[in-house]
Amino acid sequence: MNKSKLKEFFMCTRPHSYPASIAPVLFGATYALGYEIKFSILKFILFLLACLLIQAATNLFNEYYDYKHGLDKVDSEGISGSIVKGNLSPREVMVGALVLYELAFLLGLILTFMTSFYVLLVGLVCMLAGYFYTGGKYPIAYSPFGEVVSGFFMGTIIIALSFYFQTEYVNADIIVVSLPLFIMIGAILLANNIRDLDNDKESGRRTYAILVGRNNAIKTMACSFILVYLLNVLFIFTKYASWWNLLVFVTIPLAIKIIKGFSANNHKKTMAPYMVLTAKLTIFIGFIMSLANILKYLIN
Repeated sequence: MNKSKLKEFFMCTRPHSYPASIAPVLFGATYALGYEIKFSILKFILFLLACLLIQAATNLFNEYYDYKHGLDKVDSEGISGSIVKGNLSPREVMVGALVLYELAFLLGLILTFMTSFYVLLVGLVCMLAGYFYTGGKYPIAYSPFGEVVSGFFMGTIIIALSFYFQTEYVNADIIVVSLPLFIMIGAILLANNIRDLDNDKESGRRTYAILVGRNNAIKTMACSFILVYLLNVLFIFTKYASWWNLLVFVTIPLAIKIIKGFSANNHKKTMAPYMVLTAKLTIFIGFIMSLANILKYLIN
């Protein structure tokens, strides 16, 4: 495979989405610093690489199946366009996704040997969720449950696993504190579905945004953002987090900008920047909450 083909393949994996996988891995690992552990850099790196590979493969599956279902056009927003532009064949994209899954599986085996057999089982379930997100007869992304499923797997499950690799157990605390990223990762998909509402409706999708309507979907997003900030305050007073978590409030202007942007625009091209900003807001909140964990560990 020549350099231009490799570059095209890399862009098809949508590298701009990678930070959305890094943030929950980092948060889960840094939250473990509050416990008596010997931090394992090796486990952290192996798990991070596995998550990135699964994320990249899932994006390739999305590219492949959205093309097969006739959703992607040359001028579609939010896609690499590798297939519709003829830069990669559908077979090349599918084979690439499967290769990335094989690499992620190998990393999963290494982590399993280092920890527990249950890790492999959970990893396989995550990989199946990544495939059936747009693959299969009833794709998750085409249903009203896409936001919840993506938030659960990319938020709660990844955070819990990252925590587990450092502590060798999962407790109620890590599940509770995963909720803000659960919500924010779901919000990324909600923003995507608000932007694509008209096209999705024409293609027969039944997303949450379609079922409740554009205005109610935007209101849901606004409520989600408010809940994330309130949860961080609640965590402080219930000892799940420290006062450092108040740093997430610096992102409020960005959250307001996103809601105003979606409310003032109704065309996919003019809404696209606010979908990107939603992803950035999620990443910022994830990294700030991770920073709060580190500061609590170092200063308290």
